[in-house]
Amino acid sequence: MLQLVEVLFGGLTQGAVYCIIAVGLSLVYGASRILNFAHGSLYTAGGYLAWVLTTGYLGWPLWLAILVAIPVLFVIGFGLERVVIRPMRSSPNWKINTIMVTLGLAFVLDNSFQVLFGATAKSIPAFVDGTVEFGGITFSLYRLWMLAIAVGLVVALDLFLTSTRYGQAVRAVSQDMQGAGQVGIDVNQVFGFTFGLSVVLTGLAGILLAPIFLISPLGGWGPFLKAFVIVVLGGLGSTRGACIAAFVLALLEALVVFYIGASWTMPVWLVMLLLVLMIRPKGLMGVWDN
Repeated sequence: MLQLVEVLFGGLTQGAVYCIIAVGLSLVYGASRILNFAHGSLYTAGGYLAWVLTTGYLGWPLWLAILVAIPVLFVIGFGLERVVIRPMRSSPNWKINTIMVTLGLAFVLDNSFQVLFGATAKSIPAFVDGTVEFGGITFSLYRLWMLAIAVGLVVALDLFLTSTRYGQAVRAVSQDMQGAGQVGIDVNQVFGFTFGLSVVLTGLAGILLAPIFLISPLGGWGPFLKAFVIVVLGGLGSTRGACIAAFVLALLEALVVFYIGASWTMPVWLVMLLLVLMIRPKGLMGVWDN
């Protein structure tokens, strides 16, 4: 029983980080209807950025690397939207074009990582070590901090979207792009901001998971695939739906790994996705339309 509780705790911490990755992907789709296939590669970029700032070159502590990485990741995301995505909005079939371009960007980034950092996986130390015992159950201090940081980020993002003027502008653009522009909202600025914020979220997820999982050039495809399943299950464009789906699937993953084996994780996830979509084709909290 105690071992099962520890497994479920691991699922909760994993779900919190999955939530960050998926919310970033859902945020961009909700605001601009762009499905960013480079999302996983930008997750990897966050991990490599942390490695460069910590054990790779500069030797900074991880907490300082996180603080420095946030504005860097935002500038990267904002720049990618302005240089790569925005010029395509005026072209026919721009939604399909952005999928192809972001997929190509993912390949470019992955190969660049391999050239710059090599094929050998990298690791970085956690900013806190040790465990704490409660009720006979042992919890990792780093996983507790990771859970607190991830939940804090999601709560802060939800408060930003619901309680601030700029957050309401983001929601307005996601609900009616043309109408938002007609009432004076700078739609292009919102697109750039949401893309930058999305890269910050997925990059931070890559940093938080780097002390647990190794960083490798192709390591972002697994998190991207999981984030995609989470976003579809939660409902395209719904950040809250993505969070709910992230925790549900992460707990399911923990149980599957514990009882059956890790190789069954994605098959079980996909079966769960199909069952939910058969009942609710728009996902748990879908907001998209045709």
